[in-house]
Amino acid sequence: MSGMYGGYAGPKEVQYLFIDGEQLRRTAEEVGFDWFKKSIDIDYRKLQGTCQKVFFYDCLPARTQADTDETYKRKRDAKEALFNELRAIAGWHVSQGLAKHRKRVGQEQKEVDILIAVDMLTHTYRRNMHRLTFLSGDQDFAPLLEAVVREGMYVELLYPERHTSTDLMHFADAATPLDVDRLYAAATEDFQRSHGMPTRSFDLAGAPQDGVWVEQGQGQAGPFAKVWHEQTSGLFNIKTAHPNASGQYFTVRNRDLALGKRYFEMHARQIFGPQAASLDWRQLAA
Repeated sequence: MSGMYGGYAGPKEVQYLFIDGEQLRRTAEEVGFDWFKKSIDIDYRKLQGTCQKVFFYDCLPARTQADTDETYKRKRDAKEALFNELRAIAGWHVSQGLAKHRKRVGQEQKEVDILIAVDMLTHTYRRNMHRLTFLSGDQDFAPLLEAVVREGMYVELLYPERHTSTDLMHFADAATPLDVDRLYAAATEDFQRSHGMPTRSFDLAGAPQDGVWVEQGQGQAGPFAKVWHEQTSGLFNIKTAHPNASGQYFTVRNRDLALGKRYFEMHARQIFGPQAASLDWRQLAA
């Protein structure tokens, strides 16, 4: 059966991506400055992944009292250039709302939430897709997610950490944080070349062959991690002090020790839970 009410008759799995453009920009900037002291430059084709269509919602910048004709034109031209770049990508569609600048509040977007709701509900009702991914952290979208889930749509939420309510996350079928790993994977090649990330793995070696033990991370129940300095590569190798049930050690390697320890703690908390929280790093006596 085909037609408006017959469902999609194309590929077996159809997935659409809906992006709150302002949320993506703010998150790439916040996470980027937090980890790299620079906003993360996004490669939008990478962000699309395997989604057949992408719907991007944003506004042209509102003019502030401090803007001269030249500065406002520069900001507006830059945003229009981005919109044109996105429209040139196969499967991408850009919808523009309105923006208004208010004192002590900054720029406010108008109509964007309505545009998102209309498109998401329309594609859900017509069964144009089997699942959708929504990039946003706005609590106001909770009723929308609840509605499309009740219609039988599978919804994955990509949300900014520390800026999303649990209610919004709970309405989605799956909720994935827009953390540094997710954003770095979608970064441009130029950004990745100029801003390295630590590597992580599980391995069977409790210590690198040419490593010098230099620090130890104390957890709630005693030693949790050891820091080794690899003499050949110059990298710092951070390993759990004890193997898991499979005899493997969780390992992070990086040239910047502070960044490596932070990255180790972030993933250790996800893997091992509260016991890996707030490690006390202690240098070994010479």
